[in-house]
Amino acid sequence: MNCERPYYRDLNCRPFLFYVIFGAKNAELKVSRGRHHVNGFPDGLKLVFCDREKNNAYMQSLVGNSLGKVLGREKHELFEMLQGTDKWAVIRGEVCQDSDLNYMQNVIGLIQALIDNDAAGVLDLQILSLYSSAEWSDLFFEREFNPYDHVTILASEIQDGLMWLHTRGMRKFGRPDIGVWKVAQEEMEEAVQVINQMIYYGSLGAFFDREVKFHTQSGNTYMVNPHFVADYDNPDFNNAYYCFEWQECR
Repeated sequence: MNCERPYYRDLNCRPFLFYVIFGAKNAELKVSRGRHHVNGFPDGLKLVFCDREKNNAYMQSLVGNSLGKVLGREKHELFEMLQGTDKWAVIRGEVCQDSDLNYMQNVIGLIQALIDNDAAGVLDLQILSLYSSAEWSDLFFEREFNPYDHVTILASEIQDGLMWLHTRGMRKFGRPDIGVWKVAQEEMEEAVQVINQMIYYGSLGAFFDREVKFHTQSGNTYMVNPHFVADYDNPDFNNAYYCFEWQECR
């Protein structure tokens, strides 16, 4: 994994990670630099092992209420199986050093070590996505690092057939999420391409504080002037975010 962040600026806003690893055992856990590419545990993160007998209330709080309903609806059998496991691990916290992506490599490798020690699945609470152990290994560990796998793009209809596109997950890179308003449905593919470029450069440390030009695969060019909103408590993003209207991107 290439851990460099060539566009990095220290914004004093650290990446926040939050994973639940189901069926994770502390006993006989072996973390290898050669196998798992782990060279340390990132400062600022906490790794906590939970046991159903002692920590049931906390464990249920992680997957209960509306989140549990969503997960149960989208991946019912997997959710029911993982929710019933007795031992979990939780990785949570703000990373102290984010001038490179070494912290992501270490966390991905640690989760894989837990899977190698018979963990059954992973919940990424930043993007509200659930993975079986095989899905996690295939998507995140065995493939080259891809920032798009760590961020989700959601679409909601707002009015007159226009869409609102917004991301979740950029907080894992210590960068704002992205909200694009008033996208016509026939232009959604173009808007997604622009958002993906913002995800890519954001993962490499970029912060967009001025108008920026993006080119899409279809040959179009868009001038984007994102407005930064420092509202970290907004429930749609769980993060600060950029906002702009698609019609202004010309």
